[in-house]
Amino acid sequence: MADLFNKHLKKATNRTKEKLLEGIGKAKATQDEVFDQHAANLVKQSKSCEKLHKDVKTYASALKALCSAEKQLRDTIREAYEQEWPDREHLTAIFDNLDIQTNELEKTVCEDLPQTVTQYVNQFPDLKKKIEKRGRKLVDYDSAKNTFNSVKSSSKKDNDPKLAKATVELQNAEQMYTEMNNELLEILPAVYDSRITFFVDTLQSLFNANSVYQTDASKFHKQIVMQLDKLGESMDYLRVARPEARALTPIDTSSLASTDAPATPDPSKSDSTSLRQSTPSPTVLVSPPPAPAPTAKPRESVVSIANSTNPFDDDEAEDEKEATPTDVEEKFEAKVYPKLNAQQTAAADQAIAAARRQKREPSNPFDDEDDEKTEKGDSKETKKNDSEPPPKPLDGITNEKRKTLYFVTSTHQYKAVDTDELTFEPGMKIKVIEANEGDQLDDGWRLGELEDGKRGVFPENFTKKI
Repeated sequence: MADLFNKHLKKATNRTKEKLLEGIGKAKATQDEVFDQHAANLVKQSKSCEKLHKDVKTYASALKALCSAEKQLRDTIREAYEQEWPDREHLTAIFDNLDIQTNELEKTVCEDLPQTVTQYVNQFPDLKKKIEKRGRKLVDYDSAKNTFNSVKSSSKKDNDPKLAKATVELQNAEQMYTEMNNELLEILPAVYDSRITFFVDTLQSLFNANSVYQTDASKFHKQIVMQLDKLGESMDYLRVARPEARALTPIDTSSLASTDAPATPDPSKSDSTSLRQSTPSPTVLVSPPPAPAPTAKPRESVVSIANSTNPFDDDEAEDEKEATPTDVEEKFEAKVYPKLNAQQTAAADQAIAAARRQKREPSNPFDDEDDEKTEKGDSKETKKNDSEPPPKPLDGITNEKRKTLYFVTSTHQYKAVDTDELTFEPGMKIKVIEANEGDQLDDGWRLGELEDGKRGVFPENFTKKI
C-alpha cells in the first residue's frame, strides 16, 4: 500500500515538475490543435445540454402541477353538475377523455422526456474524466521524451543502461498516450455531431406531445361549451318555482287607501329610466310592471268616493248605502283606476245610471238633474283621462340619422318594459347605432334599430355580436 502511494506521489511530482518546466520554457510540450478543438466543442456542448436539461425538468414539474390542477377542477365540475341537468353522462364522458389525454401528455413530457435528456447529459462527466486522464498521459509522455533526450545527449556509450531504461519508459508512455488520444479522437467528434439528432428527437417529442394534446383538448373543450349552452337554454324549466303574484283587487286597494300611509307617487312624473336600475338577466322572464293607482286621500272610504259625484242628493246617498258591494266596487274602480278603465267608462256609467233609475222613486224631481250632472262629470273625467299624453320617450329615440356601430343577433326573447325599449324574439338582427349624451343610457344597455325601422334601447346581454 505504501509502495502504491509512493508511486502515485512520484508521478504527481514529476508531472508538476514537467508542467513547471514547460511553463517557463525549459521543456517542450506536445501540441495537438485538433484535439484541443474537439475538447472545446465538448465543453460548449455539455453546457448547452445541461442548461436544456435543467429547463426541461422545470417545465416538466410545472406541467405536472398544471395537469394535476386540471384534473382536480374537472372532478369538482363533475360533482357540481347536478343529476337532473341535461346530458350529465355526456359531460362526464368528455371529462374522462380529457383525463386520458392529460395522462398521456404527463407521461411523455414529465417522465419519458426528462429521462432521455438525463441519459444524454450523463455521458459528459465520463468524457471529461477521459480528457483529463489523456492530459496526464500527455505530460508523462513529454516528461519521458525530455528525459530520454537528456540521457541520450549526456551518454557516451551505446549500451548505457540509463539510456535503455529511458527508452523503455518513453515507449510505454507514448503507447498509453497514443491509445487514449486515438480513442478520444474517435469519440469526441461523434458525440459532438450527436447534438443534432438529440435536439431533433427531444424537441419533436416535446412539441408533438403538446400538439396532440392541444388538438384533442380543443375539440373536447368545444363540446363542453356546447353542452353548457344547452344547460343555459334549459334554465326555463330548471329554475326554482316561484309563487305567482296575486292581482291587486279593489277591496285590497281600498284597505290600503284607508290607512295613514303617504300617497303613492305618480308614475308618469318619474324618470323613464328608473325601471332600468340594472341590466336584466336573459334567463328571467321580463314582464311589464302593473300601473300604480292614482293618489287617494287618506282615510277616505269607498262609499264616500262613490258618493262624491252628487253631494246634494240625500235620497241617492241612502240608496247607495243599501246598494250591493258590486256597485260600490264598480264605482270605486272607476275612481281609482281611471286610466285602466278608460275604454269601458261610458258603458259602465250607462249601466249604473239605468240601475239608479230603476231604484229611484218617480216622486223625486231632482234625480234627472243629478243623473245628468253625474254623467257629465264622468264624461269629462273620461275625456280628461283619454287626453293625457303618453310618457315621453328618451331624447335619443328619434328618427335622426345616427352612425351604425355594429350588428348583433338576439339570443333570448325580450319584451319591452317601457315605451323606449325594443321587443324582439331570438334570432332577430339588430343594428346598434351611436348614442348621444342626452340619451341617458344605463350600463349594459345599447341603442338599436330593428329591421322594420323601429328604434329603442335593449339589454346588451340578450344579444350576441355578429
